[in-house]
Amino acid sequence: MKKLLLITLISLFASALAVTTLLAQQADSSSTSETQTSSRSDSLYRRAKPRIDFVTIAEFYLPDGQAVSGRLISEDKNQIVIEEFVESTLTTRSYSKREIDSRSLSKRKIPESKHYTQIADYFAARTWDFRDDPDDFIQAIRAYEKARQILQDSDRAEDQQIAQVDRAIAKLNEDRRVWTREVESRAKLKDLEFEAELPKRLKQIERLLAENAVRLDESIKFVERTVADLKADNRAIQENLARMNKEFTQQIRILDTRILENRASINNLWYRGFIVPGSGGSTN
Repeated sequence: MKKLLLITLISLFASALAVTTLLAQQADSSSTSETQTSSRSDSLYRRAKPRIDFVTIAEFYLPDGQAVSGRLISEDKNQIVIEEFVESTLTTRSYSKREIDSRSLSKRKIPESKHYTQIADYFAARTWDFRDDPDDFIQAIRAYEKARQILQDSDRAEDQQIAQVDRAIAKLNEDRRVWTREVESRAKLKDLEFEAELPKRLKQIERLLAENAVRLDESIKFVERTVADLKADNRAIQENLARMNKEFTQQIRILDTRILENRASINNLWYRGFIVPGSGGSTN
């Protein structure tokens, strides 16, 4: 009887020990699963950040020796399309493969963040020429902000790079504020110069108007003299024509009178017999 009781106790102890071991294993398994899940989540989070993207830069020469460089947009057997700078504009242009020196064509890859940094540097270098400065400031700041965003989203970016871009953006913003004050000061200075020069300019205008008025009076007088001379010449011509017509009429009348007198003399001689009709002479 005692042996049976002992065997029963041992069985119960073994069962309890087995249950305890099983529970411990389940707890360890749950902890390991949570750890693996957490590790997997961290890994997925790290992978969620995009890798560094690259852009292709194409460089080549035209037949006239002009160098062309820009971001490669597309290329086929007939043409190459790149994004290049034209003054204060970033534009896309197509080049036929026949118009470029194919031997000079080269391509290289650079990080996208560096590409936008170079764009920003280009526009930043064009500021302070007082031509397209507002657009140059805006383009530069936008390009730096784009580069900063790319660096922040990258899994390989360094804080030093982001800080460098932040310093460049801050410097551009400060330069733009200084540029704005400078432009306003120049505008005020020009206004003051204009106000100071205004009396002098008004006198110059008055002098020019007076000189033009004198020239105009002289021109009017010249025209009036010319018209008067033309009228006098016309009057003289009319008078000469009238005199010539009168003299011509008088000459016609004199000729007519002489013709009548000569006809009367001829008739008188004919009737007296001095002239025989058809003989051409007198009867004597």
